[in-house]
Amino acid sequence: MKKLLALFLSLSLAFSLTACGGGGTSSSGSAPESGSSTSSEADGEKSFAGVKILHLISNTRGDGGNHDAAAAAVEKMRDEYGAEIKIVEMGNSAADVPKYLPTTLDACEEGWDYIVCGTAQMVEPVMEASNEFPDQKFIVYDAEIVRESEDQYPNVYSCLFKQNEASFLAGAMAAQMSDTGKIGFIGGMEIPAINDFLVGYIDGARYINPDIEVYSAFVGSWNDVAKCKEIANTQYQQGASLVFPAAGQAYPGAFEAGLAAQKMYLGCDVDRSISYKETNPEICEYMPTSVLKFVGNSIEGAFLRIMEGENIFGKHETVGIAENCVGLAENEYYEKLVPEEVRTKLDEIKADIVSGKIVVKSAYGMSQDELNAFKNA
Repeated sequence: MKKLLALFLSLSLAFSLTACGGGGTSSSGSAPESGSSTSSEADGEKSFAGVKILHLISNTRGDGGNHDAAAAAVEKMRDEYGAEIKIVEMGNSAADVPKYLPTTLDACEEGWDYIVCGTAQMVEPVMEASNEFPDQKFIVYDAEIVRESEDQYPNVYSCLFKQNEASFLAGAMAAQMSDTGKIGFIGGMEIPAINDFLVGYIDGARYINPDIEVYSAFVGSWNDVAKCKEIANTQYQQGASLVFPAAGQAYPGAFEAGLAAQKMYLGCDVDRSISYKETNPEICEYMPTSVLKFVGNSIEGAFLRIMEGENIFGKHETVGIAENCVGLAENEYYEKLVPEEVRTKLDEIKADIVSGKIVVKSAYGMSQDELNAFKNA
């Protein structure tokens, strides 16, 4: 009865979402036998032998983005430290999202030592499950579990990224390189993390040019490549010299539009030039950099801290440039396409962010009215 009620309650989350991502749940690995294990050390080396880790992906793998990076970190726990793992792809369609909570509750009964999951869509399922299963440990990436008191959710560790700091650098770069005084941004869905990308991007652009015009629009899904291309074409036609798509698996649409128009665009989450360099190198010639979030590093770091005996649970952390968890891809195309004086200025800005001289605006803590006012200022 409780799970049926959970399923019913989670329907409200689905109704606010447009269908996106692949449907259905798929998994790799198997459920462990009951029992709990902790990290051990053999011959002085860190080990997770006997430790059981489940990764619940609130989407599917394959975009080379944050979920793939998180899955790679979990797989590293198996390959290098001996953990037993399972990765479940829950999908992200309107039909999939209501299943997140019952899937999480079911997982809590399977005997996993740690359940890894991420993004804002998993916040409510984790909060519900952590209360019902207080002995189950959760590691949540790219989202915050908000606590009303310090002792709330003592079995949950969450981590947010200061993507606004990385996108501040991207906006500052775009503004310096723009020959039109206009740049563009395309979000996948209007969620806090994507709005944070947008706010940082606008803030950085205005830091260089207070009068710059920043077009912004949202695809309404994470995988509608055609819609992303349509939006990018519109922004280029309006005069945008560069478009930044923070749009999940829809991002290739912006690349296609930019390549056809011979105008610039940015990668997001990971260095997108790596995948295109071999398959379609022409794409890289208009991509001066990618805005990076090192999700895998944060998850691996969390597990290494656990191996060292640290209790990370009951805490939320936010990491950014200072922690080397966000930044720009300073690859061969960055060296080739971004003028030296622009790169020098970006180094100065980066140092000022780390020192606190520049405090980057964030969508977190903004009301919708405040966000709209900032975008339209």
